[in-house]
Amino acid sequence: MLWSIPVLGFMLGALPSINAQNSTSLENLDASVIQSLGNNTLFTRWRPTSHFIAPAGWMNDPCGMMYDPTTDTYHLHYQWHPYHVNWGNISWGHATSKDLITWTDVGGWEGNGAESLVTGANGSYNHLGIFSGSAQPVNITGGQDGTLLIFYTSVSHLPTNWRIPYYPGTEMQSLAISTDGGETWEQYSDNPVISSPPEGWNITGWRDPFFEPWPEMDHVLGQDEPHYYAVFGSGIKDVGSRIPFYSAPASNLTDWTFLGALWEPSMNESLGSTIETGTYAYNFEVSNFFSLEDEDGDIHYYVMMGTEGGNTTLHPRAQWGLWNEGLVTRRANGSAQFTPVAGGAIDSGLLYAVTSFYDAKNDRRVQWGWAPEEMNDFAINQQGFQGAFALPREMYAKKTTGLVNADGNLTTLGNNRLVEHSDGTFTAYTLGARPVPEVVAGIRNGTTQQNYASGIVNSSSISGKGSNHIEISASFSNFSGPAGVTIAASPGGEEYTTIYFDPDTYTINVNRSYSSTIEEFSNYTVVGYFYPYTFAKTGIEDVEMHIYLDGSLLEVYVNDRFWLTTRIYPSRTDSTGFGIYVGEGASVEVSDIAVWTGLSNIFPDRPINSSSALVFDTPEQTNNYTWWSGN
Repeated sequence: MLWSIPVLGFMLGALPSINAQNSTSLENLDASVIQSLGNNTLFTRWRPTSHFIAPAGWMNDPCGMMYDPTTDTYHLHYQWHPYHVNWGNISWGHATSKDLITWTDVGGWEGNGAESLVTGANGSYNHLGIFSGSAQPVNITGGQDGTLLIFYTSVSHLPTNWRIPYYPGTEMQSLAISTDGGETWEQYSDNPVISSPPEGWNITGWRDPFFEPWPEMDHVLGQDEPHYYAVFGSGIKDVGSRIPFYSAPASNLTDWTFLGALWEPSMNESLGSTIETGTYAYNFEVSNFFSLEDEDGDIHYYVMMGTEGGNTTLHPRAQWGLWNEGLVTRRANGSAQFTPVAGGAIDSGLLYAVTSFYDAKNDRRVQWGWAPEEMNDFAINQQGFQGAFALPREMYAKKTTGLVNADGNLTTLGNNRLVEHSDGTFTAYTLGARPVPEVVAGIRNGTTQQNYASGIVNSSSISGKGSNHIEISASFSNFSGPAGVTIAASPGGEEYTTIYFDPDTYTINVNRSYSSTIEEFSNYTVVGYFYPYTFAKTGIEDVEMHIYLDGSLLEVYVNDRFWLTTRIYPSRTDSTGFGIYVGEGASVEVSDIAVWTGLSNIFPDRPINSSSALVFDTPEQTNNYTWWSGN
């Protein structure tokens, strides 16, 4: 059947060459216009509205996420530098939700009202930063009485970086407590609760405590009473990245014992091929652990971590977010050992500091991750903020049966842990993740939905006009070459972004070469590995894409086991066209095409423009700009 959607715009096969617009209006921007604009002028231009984001200023890692059963409330914190557009004197911001869909700023959205944890007095254990951490709805004796407990890294020396010598005392681990449902927080009187990193480690870093009860680990280690466990991001110089592992009795969450390294990869090691499994690089950040039960009731053990320094040609960013499944055993000395058996990118784009929490209300594991900008330090003051979070994702142990290894690429040291059966078929276990279903339903509320005809497509076309807050889903099969979706296309073809699967390389690609006529923004093609399963009975699986564009923030989900987050900054306000992309000489069969236009605002109590006047710190405030840049 031939493609039956009417072509409403241009054909991608005959696009005009791109020339920067010499526009004098804010509808069609160019670099010179942007440079002439004042701070916050473009605050709403590329701003996400259906994703979690700070009111203004710089934000990075998600922190302190938890569900509090005493008030039926979700809490989410974030690293924040209000009034500034770059990283600096990092505190935490705070918002709450009843449903993970809409959020309210604790303390209000104006200025720095949403701050929860702030740096201490000059010279104190936390005077230079409240770095990342996690939270539990318990008191320090493990009881649930409405108390909320945060475990975070307190910083008293800067700069710190895995590349430079580590200054002793830079990072310590501390607690903060709230007894009023998170409205206010107090530092634990005997902070820090862990003052120094493991003895004998020449560390690259030691931060971002992630702590939870872990009954499965109690069983592995033969604990007679319930314990909490904590991991940190770390590494040993010239040896390799590390996950330091600690425990504390649930009855005393100030009494932490170092159990050794949970896992000891070699320096810049990869589990499998680098494009499939990433690289462990030289330092871990924001490490976390969890167990998931599959459909048969079997337990799977996972770690997630950010890796620093392991660049590759196909992943030009200095940081990877990775996941690994592993076997967990008890060491001879009584601690635990994690041995990876599968793994890959938790996001093949820019998402970093990916962490998770147990959603006790719904008995599930939910992850959050930070999406930085890719503006290349251009137009940042005019935008007036940096950073957002991807959609929250529900994680699960994904089991797939009846597979065949048709071309030898279904490897054991890759994204899948395989079990081979006597009939020659395989069962694959991998980490599955999808946007939290009720969040998807919530941000669709009030949208305009369109469905399109299915069929065989052998040329690219634009089929509709949407917005820069849009969701698109489509299913693809029978690829004879690269094919996927076009978004953010201008009527004349000056701008467009293509998202496609290439069956020859087993990659999902986001081609940003023509995403913006403003050449200052990043425009490299983002590439991630995706290997479709082949079933013994039905052949190659369909490639099901779910795409979310929210301002500049672009997320791509494929078959619940591939995730890619990136940024685009179109120069034109009319770059809203969408359609099907097919590579030259290729064809593909497309079905189940749906588009939701006008995704909803998840911070209804904020104005759309919640900008704050930018502040530029003095040399005295920044130790002559060695602690942070000051802007």
